[in-house]
Amino acid sequence: MSSQALYDVHFLFKDIHKVVLEFAEGLDEDQLRWKPRGYSTSIGFHLWHLARESDFLKAIILERTPQLGDGFGEPKEIWARENLAQKWGFPTELNATVGTGLSDEIAATLPIPPKSELVDYLNRSYLAVEEFVTLLDENFPNFENVDEELRKKLENIRLNLLVFLSHDCRHLGMMECLKGLQTGFGSATEQRK
Repeated sequence: MSSQALYDVHFLFKDIHKVVLEFAEGLDEDQLRWKPRGYSTSIGFHLWHLARESDFLKAIILERTPQLGDGFGEPKEIWARENLAQKWGFPTELNATVGTGLSDEIAATLPIPPKSELVDYLNRSYLAVEEFVTLLDENFPNFENVDEELRKKLENIRLNLLVFLSHDCRHLGMMECLKGLQTGFGSATEQRK
């Protein structure tokens, strides 16, 4: 019989989010947009994708789990509320996308907003997910006193949150590689200075 390992998901989210945001703050506009020859995505694309995925995650959980109630924050994505696709000039047919499943050709053409706007969107998306996790932990610290359907949904939500942690780490690695190709230094090398 297997037992579940307990993780402080809120702490882990805050930790990886802090690392990604600090990484992003250390970039200039050229580093944000640079792509190696033959490569379709920049660091800016990865930051946009992380913001979209975090924004989407909270919204889709709330949409698919009405049993959580109204106290879990705004169910509509920041992306939609603020019409960021139109503001930043994204193709209208991609309005709902989070960047997953795009062809290399399409990904290469997506506009990257100015760094300050992109990092602001990423920060707000991350904060919304962190606040959601806090509320989830406060309202459902365990699976006691919930019906079977909600218990299964809560287990699935927690699993998805861990998957998203792994997702952010993979994209951080891609961004560090892209920065390293530009500067000769990634975050690991910078720490040794």
